[in-house]
Amino acid sequence: MPGLRVIELAGTALVEDAGRSLVTAGVPRSGAFDPRAHAAGAALVSGNPTQAGLEILGRIVLRADQAMTCAVTGHATVGLDSRPMPTWTALDVPEGAHLEITSTVGRAYLSVAGGLPVPAMLGSRSTCLLGSIGPDPVRVRDRLPLSLMATARTGGAFCRPPQRPATLGVIPGPHLSMPATEVLVRDGSRIGVRVQPGRALAGVAGLPSLGVVPGAIQVLPSGEWVILGPDAGTMGGYPIAGVLSRDHLGDLAHMLPGDRVHLVPIPADPERPRWQPHIVWIGDFAGQ
Repeated sequence: MPGLRVIELAGTALVEDAGRSLVTAGVPRSGAFDPRAHAAGAALVSGNPTQAGLEILGRIVLRADQAMTCAVTGHATVGLDSRPMPTWTALDVPEGAHLEITSTVGRAYLSVAGGLPVPAMLGSRSTCLLGSIGPDPVRVRDRLPLSLMATARTGGAFCRPPQRPATLGVIPGPHLSMPATEVLVRDGSRIGVRVQPGRALAGVAGLPSLGVVPGAIQVLPSGEWVILGPDAGTMGGYPIAGVLSRDHLGDLAHMLPGDRVHLVPIPADPERPRWQPHIVWIGDFAGQ
């Protein structure tokens, strides 16, 4: 089977798709940390978010065993046989070419036409770092399978990435009343991002374990907060000060140690429309 050969890797590369829907069974959601970037990349190669791609933190060099159409989204620089290429754009990659992707601010996403057809586990091809569910993290000399239909007639199509917001909206509660505050990012992973708040919140003692979701802000006994990521467990016992809005959950993927982030309480608004990629299809201009 044709594939993408991993020539170099400095950092991590994980296979991710739209994630799992088994939270009620205690299985983390997983999936792309930044769903908007993943969905936009899949759309650029005529796919959908259920198809698997790569989530990259660091630098990776891949060799294509066959011609393919791909797109790199998120925060990254891209080189094709040492030539700089645009991100958030569908690229036609010839057989034997080397594709170099380096994430810059946070994570980058590689989408390939037809997706990466690795074996699924529990309804998803996503790697979960909590419990080792799904494919193993990518390593040097791995060969990632490609679909036999790895090319799409979308080369040159592009979309504008969403703007990085100045503030992140948080739906307050249920245990603590979180005011608008600035937090300092200490460290983080797909399981959670640990931050130091600008002001302390009084704790709540004697809480039973309860269900939690990605984006929940847990207040630790130390006074620090942990904002849960897609690979976080589904139960927790720490008080929750709020939950990141679904519009801003993907921005958590690009927080780096030392970043200062403004969190602002907002009302719950389930009817608010989600960001959708507006793609300019180059094929629409054929013959004009």
